[in-house]
Amino acid sequence: MPKLIDETLRKIPALNFLFAASSIGLLLTMGWMVYDDYSRGWKGYQKKFQRLEAEKTRAQIEAARQALDKETLASLQKQRDEARAAAEQHAKDLKEALRKLQDVETRAYRDDLAYRTIKKIDDLEAGLGRLQKKLEQVAPSGFMKVAIDVLNAPLLDFVAPSLKIQQVVLDKVPLDINFARVPRADRCQTCHLSSDRAGFEDAEQPYRTHTKLNLFLGGASPHPVDKFGCTPCHRGRDRAVDFLYAVHQPDSEDQKKEWEAMYGWKHDHYWEHPMLARRRTEASCLKCHQGVVSVPEAEHLNRAIELVNRYGCYACHKMRGFENRPKVAPPLTHPTAKLTPEWMARWIKDPKAFRPSTRMPRFFGLKNNQGPGDAEREDAEVVGIVAYLTEKAEKRSYPSLPGRGEPERGRKLVKSIGCMGCHAIERDEVQAEVLQARNSGQKADPIAWERRFGPDLSRIGSKARPEWIYQWILNPRQYNPETRMPSLRLAPQEALDITAYLTTLTDDTPDAQRVGDVRPQPAARDTTLLAYLSQRMLPRDAQAKLEAMSERDKDVLLGERTISRYGCFGCHLIPGFEKTPPIGTDLSEEGSKPADLLLFGFVPIEHSSPAWFFQKLKDPRSFDQGHVAEFYDRLRMPHFGFTDEQADAVTLLLQGLTKEKMPLEIMRRLSARDEAVEAGRRLVRDYNCQGCHILEGKGGAIREPIATNLQARGMSEEEATAAAVSFAPPIIDGEGDKVQPDWLFAFLKGPTPIRPWLEVRMPTFQLTDTEADTLVHHFAARDQRLFPFQTLPFEAPKGPEMQAAVKMFGPDYFNCWNCHQQGAKKPPGPPEGWAPDLTLASRRLNADWIGRWLSNPQKLMPGTKMPTFYDPEDPKGSAPPDVLGGDPERQIKVLSEYVFTLGLRRNGASAGATP
Repeated sequence: MPKLIDETLRKIPALNFLFAASSIGLLLTMGWMVYDDYSRGWKGYQKKFQRLEAEKTRAQIEAARQALDKETLASLQKQRDEARAAAEQHAKDLKEALRKLQDVETRAYRDDLAYRTIKKIDDLEAGLGRLQKKLEQVAPSGFMKVAIDVLNAPLLDFVAPSLKIQQVVLDKVPLDINFARVPRADRCQTCHLSSDRAGFEDAEQPYRTHTKLNLFLGGASPHPVDKFGCTPCHRGRDRAVDFLYAVHQPDSEDQKKEWEAMYGWKHDHYWEHPMLARRRTEASCLKCHQGVVSVPEAEHLNRAIELVNRYGCYACHKMRGFENRPKVAPPLTHPTAKLTPEWMARWIKDPKAFRPSTRMPRFFGLKNNQGPGDAEREDAEVVGIVAYLTEKAEKRSYPSLPGRGEPERGRKLVKSIGCMGCHAIERDEVQAEVLQARNSGQKADPIAWERRFGPDLSRIGSKARPEWIYQWILNPRQYNPETRMPSLRLAPQEALDITAYLTTLTDDTPDAQRVGDVRPQPAARDTTLLAYLSQRMLPRDAQAKLEAMSERDKDVLLGERTISRYGCFGCHLIPGFEKTPPIGTDLSEEGSKPADLLLFGFVPIEHSSPAWFFQKLKDPRSFDQGHVAEFYDRLRMPHFGFTDEQADAVTLLLQGLTKEKMPLEIMRRLSARDEAVEAGRRLVRDYNCQGCHILEGKGGAIREPIATNLQARGMSEEEATAAAVSFAPPIIDGEGDKVQPDWLFAFLKGPTPIRPWLEVRMPTFQLTDTEADTLVHHFAARDQRLFPFQTLPFEAPKGPEMQAAVKMFGPDYFNCWNCHQQGAKKPPGPPEGWAPDLTLASRRLNADWIGRWLSNPQKLMPGTKMPTFYDPEDPKGSAPPDVLGGDPERQIKVLSEYVFTLGLRRNGASAGATP
């Protein structure tokens, strides 16, 4: 046996092979590691952006060179030489006495012209030089390119690379991570390099300029990038430089599929604040813009706020920013004065079966109550609600109608006096197939949003008692002191005519689609009550209590329990529930709730908060799918019938209700003037002023039914649309600058006709003094007027100035009385060409406004029919040459003074009597 030594225990060639192989493997692994660490996606973006920027810079250089071509330079020099020669020749022709002075002026003129010419050349050359330097930076060549490539090379890119992470540290907007406040470090611009730079608006992402650079990111914008960054608005992972790690969220299903194919995108369950989808980015505005009715340039968020206010989500849920809002539905303190118990039961069971456009949600017949016995139990609950309301209601009745009305006269009144600003009669206005498509969710509501402020009147005759309708339209507040329905100051016969017309608008729903009579279900009622009572007492005690009750008492008790369970008192004032707290969960921080705290159940949707919100709004009880529970433990949120657009809007708002606390220096802080504007906006919203008036560029929905009326009277569609402007309530932008505060206050409290030819009436809203004062202050604050103090002139122009004013007023010049009403005297011509009574000017208008109006009416009210007598481009040339020396300023001044004093009494005579 050979002696064992080290050489016999291993084979040297094999060891050499293994060592070589492992060395090569280690080298390859090290190379792969360095490459993987170096080859980041954002570096590719930056390299591509440098090429894009170089192309743009070359294009700019070419444009600059074209501006500085030889022909242009020669032309400029020739102009300089010609100007110098002309100046010298001119100097020779001057008189000797002015020689010295003129010589100085000549040299100054020559030198100035030469300086400006040379400066223009220098500026062009300097601009070309700057662009050339910029090109050298973004697209270096020669040695510089080699040096930069070396500095960007692996293992050397820690020195001074040109490809590097771009970061904005936001100490004042920290992140809350595991109960620690961590400074936010936004690295979005590592890839989005030109987001805050103009000139890349048409580039592909991520190189595109922000779509609203004047509002976001730009240095001159209200939200500069160095102060606000990106993630405070967009959310996402601030320190990420990778597409997936940044937690981007697709904006549509198509984009989601594209990202899945391109990046392998999937929902990140481990980051609680994923980036907002692009269409929902406005949700973040809520963090800083608080205490306002609407947020500037946030169309989708403002739509969501309008929906929440109209549908009254805050009635069941506490929501930050919606505190102290009024109830959205009528009081049920005395419903039998208006409704029959039979109608109430059918309405409660399925409101949309009677009025498809109603905002009243559906509580009964939904998918989580389709089991054995559920239908009978729900009928018993409906009967119970009606029993409770009729039992607890204040007993009130109205006398018989004092006469007979004429339905046709009533129809004309309803269509003309202003009812259509808040109400619609959709079956008369919209084709049946369009309404069917709306009801099935295939199309949006064809009626303007402002005209949905009040209920649709299509079937009112089958709902309300005629006696109630008559009393209601005469004085709405006698039935509901808190109503926002105004008085139109109807005469008794007008009210009778309107009542006669409205009672003809009966339910035309086919019998097969109507809700049948709701019948009592004694057995289901007793079983349901026993379940309720057994929650608080022993079953035998519950049974004994139930047996001791009368049938009526059982119905009333079940109604009370059902109202309490469903929270009907959130929207309605109901006797016995005046101080009952809302039943819904607090939504003030819902946008910060992690998705794993939401019950997805067996509903096949993406496990994310926005997906859950959307599903909850579209089908609120779908999350009971597959659950087995007693009726009182099932979901109870009603079905509102939201469209996809509406559900998406409210989802946006819920995402904006977060627990993030922004520092005061970043939040929008309202000044005293801003507070006055916002307080008035709330009243404008609550009273639906924009249903009739255009204000802040929105509203005026009543113009469409006015145009329809004019068409019915023989006008063509085009003529009616144009004439509707003259027959509609006025645009009230600039009202604070236009009218006197005292007059506006008195007008709001007790409206009087300003344009007597209009059929539309300014309603009496029965505003309190505080509300009227708030609106007056609102208009003054919007137009930067002092409130409430002002100085008013009283003296009329005298002598030649009075004669000039009267002359310009007359038919030979401006012919003002051809359009304007003069006291009780109507102007000639058709009413669509008439204008307000100028004898009211001294009590109504601000004196300084009259002058600005005469100077340029289109500037103050674009589209007005008031002629522009003084051309803004050439007021001197357009002024009457033979009046006050053709001086437009003097003419406007005397006209303003004259108009302002029309109607004032001087020595027992009217100043307006002269013309």
